[in-house]
Amino acid sequence: MIGSTKQQMDLFGARVVKLARINLGASKMIDGKKRVTNSTGDLSKSLSYRVKQKRTASGQFSSGFDVEFLSSEIYAPFIEQGVKGSESVKQSAKNSPFQFKGRNIPQLAMMKWIEKKPIKLRDMGTGQFSKNTKTAKKTLAFLLGRSIATKGIGARHYYKDAVEMAIPKDGTDVALAMANDYIKQIIKEIKLN
Repeated sequence: MIGSTKQQMDLFGARVVKLARINLGASKMIDGKKRVTNSTGDLSKSLSYRVKQKRTASGQFSSGFDVEFLSSEIYAPFIEQGVKGSESVKQSAKNSPFQFKGRNIPQLAMMKWIEKKPIKLRDMGTGQFSKNTKTAKKTLAFLLGRSIATKGIGARHYYKDAVEMAIPKDGTDVALAMANDYIKQIIKEIKLN
């Protein structure tokens, strides 16, 4: 059964968040390379939505609702839309509003990421795994940071793709709920007159 517009928007928002979490964990081709975005799970855990009633320019409630997709992680928009590099731009991030200005990322940020991501370091000469010493990690953080800052970050579009997947199923239900609410409002107004 079709509920009210707000109920259907809530169902739509919940489905989009669920699909976005699946998108983050799934292996996906981005700029010609297979990537999995959800290395720590923090980003997918932070995803949420909020259904808000529309307001006029003066701040008064008007008819209709908006769904706002959120994340408590500050880096979420950069992963969704990508970041242009300081020297080149990845194809998936060409429309991104974000761009690296410098030629490297702060080393501390990269060190934290290296700690979370189980990266095994190799000896350049022998190709064998080497010990994860502090110096080796600092070198890796510098090299990875420089590469990311100059080349950019490819867009993952985890929310955009989730919305596109949810619309065929939930879009019709939302439209029907809006039509039902509109008809109820018309009937209510006719009875008042």
